[in-house]
Amino acid sequence: MIGVNNLTISTKAAAGSVVGTLSLYGATLAQMPNVNFTLTKNAAGFFGISGSNIVTMSPMIPPGLYSVRVNAVATKVWIDDNARFTITVTAS
Repeated sequence: MIGVNNLTISTKAAAGSVVGTLSLYGATLAQMPNVNFTLTKNAAGFFGISGSNIVTMSPMIPPGLYSVRVNAVATKVWIDDNARFTITVTAS
């Protein structure tokens, strides 16, 4: 299961700003270390991955709701998953 701690960011956020931090949890709900996260191409070019963070790829993203799909693969054990999240970009 993939979790994220935040999914809201302002239109005023600079490029490279962290939207939220991702985690991958195994069957026992233990957090998995050493995970590679990727976004599918439907992130509209506004969002990307840096380590375990979803980040903005451009400044001044228009307000709205943006669907992103995250893929995760643990590197030390065989666990993979994907999840869809909706990022809210606020006008404030």
